[in-house]
Amino acid sequence: SGPLQECPWCKHTFPPQQGFQSLEQFEAWKRKEKADRGTPQAPSEAERGALQQIASSMLMCILYASRYARFVLLRASNHLACYVTRWSSTCDRRLHRVVNYTHSTYHLRMVGWVGDSFDCIEPHLFADADLAGCTFTQRSTNGLHLALRGPNTCFPIVGGSKRQGCVSNSTPESELVSTSYALRLHGLPALALFEVIFQRKVFMRVHEDNQAMIQVIKTCKNPTMRYLHRTHRISVGWLHERFQEGDLDLVYELTSRMCADIYTKTFDNKDKRQHACWLIGLVDPKDLKRMVKWMEDLPPSPT
Repeated sequence: SGPLQECPWCKHTFPPQQGFQSLEQFEAWKRKEKADRGTPQAPSEAERGALQQIASSMLMCILYASRYARFVLLRASNHLACYVTRWSSTCDRRLHRVVNYTHSTYHLRMVGWVGDSFDCIEPHLFADADLAGCTFTQRSTNGLHLALRGPNTCFPIVGGSKRQGCVSNSTPESELVSTSYALRLHGLPALALFEVIFQRKVFMRVHEDNQAMIQVIKTCKNPTMRYLHRTHRISVGWLHERFQEGDLDLVYELTSRMCADIYTKTFDNKDKRQHACWLIGLVDPKDLKRMVKWMEDLPPSPT
């Protein structure tokens, strides 16, 4: 029947000129091709999860609470929400695990402290991304964390986790998309809000842990990713100009101090997960003093 013809930009597939007697034959062949490439398909009646009818309701309840007091659940709930239309038995097990974790961690609290005047407090925006975090679609996940910080202040404001719209081909590309997403949706609106609250010109620090991506924004030279505006709808030129205006500072952050790390990936090590939770202020009240001591012992930021 010949190879499948595919548009390199929109990924729309066209049938070969000959070899199929009917549209049904072509659709059946197309489904087989997608299955061979690993493209996620709607499960069959036998594979459909038992919780599909109530999955949306359960996930929205978890998401509502996690946005206020449990940022650590944002990645899991948003990731599962992408599978509502193709819910399977595997999703049932994942949702059951999320609910079990939620019920077993009622003792954890989101904490923050403010010990400085308005003149010493600045907003800090952390942006991070994983490369091909979704095993089915190979898309990356954006993560952001906005907090107020000062010499004696650390107060979390908002966290976010969102899967990117299309596939990123490199880590700097996914980091560029994540920084653009964090700035447009949370960083710049918060900057205007804090200027009204603090009654002064506010300076925001944007933390990134990828040096190649930082160099692209500072120099505005990006010869290997000229397709970003067509695929991800972001402009490197706009990012470069925005950071040149003086109210934003793009700084390199160590991975061990990257607060947005927990919004983009899962952890199979208990200590690493605990440290990631401590970075965003999620802690058992009994371990609060140990968390403060641990944060003081962290290696200083390169900036």
